[in-house]
Amino acid sequence: MPTKDEKSCNVLLIGAGNLGEALLDGMLKNDIDVAVSVRTHDKQLKLSEYYPSLDIKVSDDEIDITGKDVILAVKPNTFYGMKFVGEAKSFISVMAKVPLCDIRDRVSAGFYARAMPNIAAKHEKSVTAITGDEEIRVNTVRLFSSIGRGVWVDSEDELNIATALAGSGPAFLAVVAEAMVDGAVRVGLKRALAEELTEGLFDGFTALLENSKASKIKEDVMSPKGTTAAGLFELESNAVRASFMKAVEAAYIKASKV
Repeated sequence: MPTKDEKSCNVLLIGAGNLGEALLDGMLKNDIDVAVSVRTHDKQLKLSEYYPSLDIKVSDDEIDITGKDVILAVKPNTFYGMKFVGEAKSFISVMAKVPLCDIRDRVSAGFYARAMPNIAAKHEKSVTAITGDEEIRVNTVRLFSSIGRGVWVDSEDELNIATALAGSGPAFLAVVAEAMVDGAVRVGLKRALAEELTEGLFDGFTALLENSKASKIKEDVMSPKGTTAAGLFELESNAVRASFMKAVEAAYIKASKV
């Protein structure tokens, strides 16, 4: 990927939905020159209002990718109806469930990669799993670090597991947050206060997890015959740990189906 020290605009972002816009915003904040290809004039107009100096084109039936570092951020069913002209320097897909072999068959490029950001990309807090050709590993990880943290994995199977964990994870944690708020309301706390405390809890937990293992955090909080021990006993009695493990497994199986 070109960096701010490389003046040519060789990055082409195809697609500008929620994820595409998050990627675009992150790249621009990191001084990465980028052009954008969208499908409708309405989308072109909307983006032009936010980024008046940005090169935004409405794609027709064919998209010229010659010499470009391409990032494809469209729905899988859209991809299979697209036609790409020329050979890209590199081609990076953020589509779920479209394997590299399908991309290689339909797109001519020097190097290929897949990446799976999550919804936190819009806050530049995504943890993005990436896999593909080693030749573009460093630059691709650097690119996705513009929206959070880029993590290279060794295979598409590991990418599918990472999708189940980090991609679906925000929804799983949202259930945890929602349940904890409801639990506090159930025993008498005002909802607004319960939500504020839960938000602060997650914020503080992030710092704890950056400096310690999850098991150690649990041990540090859990004292003999204490409130935490009582609560954890209920969680274990209701197989919450096993339920989360099964949820990750189910999401992985779904992500693996082409």
